[in-house]
Amino acid sequence: MRVEVIKLFKDGPILLHIGLRRMDRTSNIIHSDTLFSALSDVLIKLLGEKRFDIFEKKILLSSVFPGLRGTSRDILFLPMPEIPLKPEESVELEHKKYKKIQWISLEAFKELIKGFDREKMVIEFISPEKFKFLNSRILVTVPEFAEIGEEINFMDTLLEPKVSLSRDPQEPNLYFQENLELYPIKTSLNKELVPFLYFLKAKDDELNSIFIPVLNLFIEEGIGGERTTGKGIFDSYQTEEMDIPDRGDFEVTLSLTFPKREEVDNLIYYQLVKRDGFIYYQKPTGLRKKTHFKIREGALVKSPYLGENIDVSPRRDMRVISYGKSLGFKFS
Repeated sequence: MRVEVIKLFKDGPILLHIGLRRMDRTSNIIHSDTLFSALSDVLIKLLGEKRFDIFEKKILLSSVFPGLRGTSRDILFLPMPEIPLKPEESVELEHKKYKKIQWISLEAFKELIKGFDREKMVIEFISPEKFKFLNSRILVTVPEFAEIGEEINFMDTLLEPKVSLSRDPQEPNLYFQENLELYPIKTSLNKELVPFLYFLKAKDDELNSIFIPVLNLFIEEGIGGERTTGKGIFDSYQTEEMDIPDRGDFEVTLSLTFPKREEVDNLIYYQLVKRDGFIYYQKPTGLRKKTHFKIREGALVKSPYLGENIDVSPRRDMRVISYGKSLGFKFS
């Protein structure tokens, strides 16, 4: 499958607040349904509701993941797949470290799934010497690590003091809000590394007349909460194309998905994510979406697995679409 890689850049650190149903917590990932909602809001503002139906029908997106620039080729990170690991006895001590991994580079991911045993449904490390830990949460290939030259961290959670307003003078009004920060760093070898965010979009030239103007406004409008303070806003974007496998008996999902009824039996290893929150339609509505559950990114499923968008409106006279289609990396 031919996909576009849309990379989002900001001068200086990237700050994000993606709420987890409470103001003082943030998610470390922008799910595909949040991205779809942000793009849809911009689309309606820019082009009106008449173009939404074709956009919703044809768009195929991943979630938003981190990337790193500063080596010979940009490093793209993916969520660590939900596939059990069965290491060789010689790397048993390393196994505990692998359990803590949250992100894996695209090149390391390709190498890792080569060790998938379809009989046992596990990954066996055929060549563990090909991987290196960029830090305790991120796995890369040996060549990628060699270019960087040392262990680094470019992504962390920072606490920001906030004051809430209350009618009760005895109620504490100071709290700390979590924000996700991706920050540029310079290594001890004076190599400058710049983080960015990116997402994948299935290539569809018919959508360009809609998607390109929407993307131009999207980076200014931003995504997530606290946008009036500069969070979730970007200065520029770049696009490139690449191919991901579109044939195989299995796939690892790269978006938050809602399986069709007939696809439920295709799920092998997965985690559920609770989704709810308030409806925003050009402005706050005060209405909450129907609570529902989706399959987290990185799930292992049998192919084909398409997923579907669903209506989560609490009212019959209002249509609120939540994105649930699957963009997956297929393999056998």
